[in-house]
Amino acid sequence: MRDFQTVQQQLQLVLMQKQQTDLQLAELKKAEEEVSKGEGSFYRFVGAVIVPKKKEDLKKELAEEKESLELRQGIFEKQEKVLRERFDALRKKLESSEDAS
Repeated sequence: MRDFQTVQQQLQLVLMQKQQTDLQLAELKKAEEEVSKGEGSFYRFVGAVIVPKKKEDLKKELAEEKESLELRQGIFEKQEKVLRERFDALRKKLESSEDAS
């Protein structure tokens, strides 16, 4: 029973992290679109400070962040798959032991 709860908690954590990454990716893609079609000055938050950025530098930074987030997203998807399989196996084991009682 303890293993089941542990796996369930791990799965919930991975799903939350994956959802956060999905949101960050959506924001990043929107930022890329705006920078691509934008003209004039560009600025970026660096900590609590806003600094000016060249368009090409900003596009490069956004592309690098996107690549990093996509890698994280892939890791979360793999973890989710493994945890779901363990969760399902433990759930079936618990159900069969309850049926036997």
